[in-house]
Amino acid sequence: MRLRDLEIALESIKRLDKYDVSLEQYPTPATIAASVLYAAQMEHNDITDKTVCDLGCGDGIFTIGAALLGANRAIGVDVQSKALKASQMNSRSLGTEDTVDWVLGDVSSLQVRCLVDTVVSNSPFGVKKRGADLRFLKKAISIAAVTYSMHLASDKNRVFLKNEIEKLGARVTQLETFQFPIGRLFEYHKKQKHMVDVDLYRICTNE
Repeated sequence: MRLRDLEIALESIKRLDKYDVSLEQYPTPATIAASVLYAAQMEHNDITDKTVCDLGCGDGIFTIGAALLGANRAIGVDVQSKALKASQMNSRSLGTEDTVDWVLGDVSSLQVRCLVDTVVSNSPFGVKKRGADLRFLKKAISIAAVTYSMHLASDKNRVFLKNEIEKLGARVTQLETFQFPIGRLFEYHKKQKHMVDVDLYRICTNE
């Protein structure tokens, strides 16, 4: 599948009609989700024929995208049942229902019987709930050989996360910064669209 074909497919995904500010739900645009997954596959072979897990899957864009790129199994985890209902509907509409599984629950209590190959996650940024991003990161590193994780971009945050990742027995192998658009989702949002600098970390568990 070409990058543009993946983008077109993911652009057809039905997004949630309401978001929870306490969960810092910021939907990942189809162009960004497609680019992250496509690069993960083309540069590192981290998607095709792999077991891929999306922590905090929302409407399922990363989970479904991984399935479209040939993941052997794609697992979406979210704490909201309405998010998983949307994910299931989107999966059916794109013909990936035989490849994906949906799990309702908080990531901290997630029990995985066997390690997954790759985690791809747009986790909470930890602005509304301090440390929320680290909870996702810890779980990802504990269950996956490779993690792709998005975090707010700043020098201070990079130093902090790098130290925490190394404490967890893992290492950052790649770091890319891009602009993430956040629409007017909540009452306190004044702008129609706000651009936020986000870092995408590729993290490998040390052997």
